[in-house]
Amino acid sequence: MDILLLEDLATDARQWLAARHQVDYRPELLDDEGLLHQRLQRVNALVVPPRLKINTQLLDAAPHLAAVGRIHDGTENIDFEACQKRRVRVIQASSATVRASAEYLLLSLLSLFRQGVRRRGDGDPRSRGHPGREINDSVIALFGLAPPAHVLATMLVPLGVRVVGYDPAVHRNAELWRRLGVQPMALTDMLEVADAVSVQTIYASRYRGLVSERVLESCKPGQLWTSISRPSLFDLPALAGALRSGRISAFMMDSDDERLTAPDSPLHGLTNLRITPRLAPFTQESQLRGSWYLADRIHETLLLSELHSQLGPTDSEPMPLA
Repeated sequence: MDILLLEDLATDARQWLAARHQVDYRPELLDDEGLLHQRLQRVNALVVPPRLKINTQLLDAAPHLAAVGRIHDGTENIDFEACQKRRVRVIQASSATVRASAEYLLLSLLSLFRQGVRRRGDGDPRSRGHPGREINDSVIALFGLAPPAHVLATMLVPLGVRVVGYDPAVHRNAELWRRLGVQPMALTDMLEVADAVSVQTIYASRYRGLVSERVLESCKPGQLWTSISRPSLFDLPALAGALRSGRISAFMMDSDDERLTAPDSPLHGLTNLRITPRLAPFTQESQLRGSWYLADRIHETLLLSELHSQLGPTDSEPMPLA
């Protein structure tokens, strides 16, 4: 079976797949749509980076496609309904990045407490600038209980942090809060008491613009924020206003959404905002975990696809999404 890698896997996982299938690593095809569609004519499985849109047009060019894989989580580039109709299994190694994302959030919080996102002092190497803070005895809010929040909570509590939280999809009486050692609160109440906010909400269209001007008015003045969630969660003009006023004193946001850095973005030019290009999930360890997960699931899917083709057309259910 033919596997096309537009994003590479860890070497040993790729070699394991290559011993069982025809594996071709061709990242240059991402910049040539014509050649990509030509190559897709005989592809059975595809591993893609976030920048490639998996839509009806691409699926039309891949009549034999059985599986699409992503090493890291994220749904913004995949039309799940179109894949379901074509019986194409979507495989994402979501759990592989949980630890990496949690560590990024912790690193961001520690950095923000010590020095925000601005340069220390006035350029004089002898200047200490304003002293930072220790994270001990602070109140940190978890905005969303996505899996990285579970790991982050276990890191923060031993550091002497009081951890509070809010998730629009998790009831305040859910057992999960107690198990994580997190005090559930209403959103505005949480923002009023938190020294810092970590955002890792699982995005859904109904949450677009959830962090609005009304919500941000509840922030404790000088609050610190970090986020690995999709920027669509935020009302960007309202966020820019909170950063300019100092209600949010510093923000580290991990996203490769080009709208954030465009010249006409409301956030353009803000000195107390730092945007990292989706670094949170990328570590050597998460790459290895994700690669092996994809290798195993792709191999499994192709074996099933080959079996189905030998048995002939059936009325069975579409391939599951993973």
